Amino acid sequence: MTLLNDRPAAAAPPPAARPQKRTWRPSGKAVLTVGVVAILLYLVAGPLVMLIGSSFQDSSTGLPLSASAEWTLENYSRVFGNEQTYTALGNTLIFAGGALAIAFTLAVLFAWLIERTDIPFPNAAFVLLVAPSGMPFLIVSIAWSLLLNPTNGLINQVLDSAFGFTVNIYSMPGMIFVQGIGMVPITFLLVSAAIKGMSSSLEDAASTSGATLPQTLRRVTVPMMTPALLGAFVYLIVNVVDTLDVPLVLGLPGHEIVLSSQVYLTSRPPAGLPDYGAASVYGILMIGMVIIPLLIYNRLIGRANAYTTISSRARHPKKIQLGVWRYPALGLLGLYVLVGFVLPFLILVWVSIQPFYEGISQAAFDRITFDGYKDIFSSGAVGEAFLNTLILGTAAGTAAVALATLTSWLIVRSRSRATWMLDLLAFMPHAFPGVAIGLSISLIYLVLPIPIYGTIWIVVIAMATQYVSLGTRLTTSGIVQIQETLEKAGATSGAAMRTIWRRILVPLLRPAFVNAFLLVFLASIQNLTLPLMLQSPDNIVASTLLWGHWDRGNVTSAAVLSVVMTIITVLAAGFLRNTTRKM
Repeated sequence: MTLLNDRPAAAAPPPAARPQKRTWRPSGKAVLTVGVVAILLYLVAGPLVMLIGSSFQDSSTGLPLSASAEWTLENYSRVFGNEQTYTALGNTLIFAGGALAIAFTLAVLFAWLIERTDIPFPNAAFVLLVAPSGMPFLIVSIAWSLLLNPTNGLINQVLDSAFGFTVNIYSMPGMIFVQGIGMVPITFLLVSAAIKGMSSSLEDAASTSGATLPQTLRRVTVPMMTPALLGAFVYLIVNVVDTLDVPLVLGLPGHEIVLSSQVYLTSRPPAGLPDYGAASVYGILMIGMVIIPLLIYNRLIGRANAYTTISSRARHPKKIQLGVWRYPALGLLGLYVLVGFVLPFLILVWVSIQPFYEGISQAAFDRITFDGYKDIFSSGAVGEAFLNTLILGTAAGTAAVALATLTSWLIVRSRSRATWMLDLLAFMPHAFPGVAIGLSISLIYLVLPIPIYGTIWIVVIAMATQYVSLGTRLTTSGIVQIQETLEKAGATSGAAMRTIWRRILVPLLRPAFVNAFLLVFLASIQNLTLPLMLQSPDNIVASTLLWGHWDRGNVTSAAVLSVVMTIITVLAAGFLRNTTRKM
């Protein structure tokens, strides 16, 4: 018998464990956000501070933000008190509106025909549509001035002989025509990925409900493309406002001044010191012109779920049968290729085999020579310039697309109300005039102890800074189309963030990646302003080499380089198209 008192004494309770100190570990998304914001601030803050600071300084006494420059509001009073400012502003709006109307109408139509219909030869049509982007706007403008010059333009000679009238390319309609036609390839690349990746389930449902093809396009296809269209519009309106080639070549002879040419004339006057202060005020005015469309775009992205078309049950889009309209559609596309690429390219080829240009005549045929090609390719500078161009395009494209993808993912997936600031930060460099970016970056790397000044890498940094906004226009619309539940399903299954990116996001975003890389690559190898502003004997690229020949009046050598650059671009576009065809 066991008595209660005989029970063993209860063991003493263990000593209370000391409260462990809780350690805070940031999430992977937080680390990514901080990293992306830090890089964008590093790339954007310098040019932005330089632009704003120089607008409040009297640059006649020294370089902006230098010790000898004086602070003043005089730049703003001079710019906004000048009637020419408002004339340039009105001309800019007309120029941008007309060029965008032409570019979007043709590009969306061609993208839909190639990606969503059974039009014949879609791969060849893709390459031919992208081919005009291989010709810089400077050369395109020169080509059209040779074709439609009121005195000896080749097409005007034909029009005068056949119909008794000529066309003046040195006018606002002429500027709009050349800019609009020239922007079709880049607009096509901006919207084609969204059209290609769109699920056909909603269109099939509309067709099953009895909707006709035009009704389906108007009520289903176009509304679902709204983020891609608006993203492309926001990017391209800045592209038009900032463009300088067409206004210089075609606008100045016709006394059509826009804001970009006003900045150029102010910062590079024919005589006297550059007025960087007034040029910076014009630059800030140009930034203001694009803020409203950007805010509308961000408001739309905030309702991203309304535009998702890729889900776990999405179907690959099927080709729409055009029937008897297959070859007329192909003919329309061919007409654009003739006007946008063949005629300008042929005039460049013709000029490249002429010692000087005087139209087409029997005497000109007797002067045909290939000495221009021999002179160019016998020069050792050409090989070095093209190697630098390849490095520039590849490095700038890779860096800009990588940063743009991470930025877009944070913009679309974040629930923070401050998301629009991140998009604005990524978009701001595109709103800067190229001259301001080149100047500010050159000053920054003269101060920082980073030994890249005068090398090709300072041009790469400047180019990646300017084109990260171009990348975000494509990658943001691509991420918007991916339903977030796919990522959540991966996370629920235990996949780490890097696995989700590798197995889900990267494969679905591959068309947007390739299109974005191609766009940045092409834009980088054609860009003249930044390589010219940062030029040194060690970082000559093809565009600065071409400009050097043109500036010295060597039209034949400039035409030879233009022909070579166009051929390289066509080959690159064909290679990338074959790579993405099976995606």
